[in-house]
Amino acid sequence: MGISPSGWVFLVVIGVAFPLLAMRTAFRVRQPGPKPTATQHLISVVVSQGLTLALALPAIRFDRLELFPRLDLGWEDPGLAIAFLLVTLATLPARWRWKPVEERGRNLWLFPRSARDLGRWALIALIAGILEEIVYRGVMLQLLQRLLGSWWPAMLVCVAVFSLSHFVQGWRAMLVIVAFAAASHGIVLATGDLYTAMFVHVVYDFLAGVMVLRLARSDGLLAAPVSTEPL
Repeated sequence: MGISPSGWVFLVVIGVAFPLLAMRTAFRVRQPGPKPTATQHLISVVVSQGLTLALALPAIRFDRLELFPRLDLGWEDPGLAIAFLLVTLATLPARWRWKPVEERGRNLWLFPRSARDLGRWALIALIAGILEEIVYRGVMLQLLQRLLGSWWPAMLVCVAVFSLSHFVQGWRAMLVIVAFAAASHGIVLATGDLYTAMFVHVVYDFLAGVMVLRLARSDGLLAAPVSTEPL
């Protein structure tokens, strides 16, 4: 089975243009000067994820991709979700300490910086968790399987593209993202659908943001909340 023109447009834009744009953005935000505000970050996530969805929908239609089978939860769904979240969240403090202090501070604009940001962060986690699974573990994987003829090379290309698209987070984060993306592909392969991968992606992103907020405060990179209790 071949790939439609819509499918090729999707692969070129998401597989080539997006990683290059991510690299350009990373170099720009690493320059001295103010970083994007919380509102600007939210807008960029909505626009970029909306664009990926706009490119994915024609490919889904014209390439007749099957992404959402009937929900059929088995024992592996909660088991894989719990295992994924336990490992990824338990290792987050160590991964945070692995980064130089300069890098931790430089990338704080990507995360919530106060409790007031958590509503915005929940929206970002929801959008990214759902759409990134559709785009990378769904549409891109199925198209590349047609092109390359096998799940393994298709999965490896998807993992590489996904990690490069997060270039702004730095090479240490990208190494971790490679492992996370591969695990997410494994979840999709084991469960036969995207639902569990979407769930763990959303939950992990939100809780990771909360944990980074607390870790950044403990490092003195963010001001602690001011107590309003009477003395």
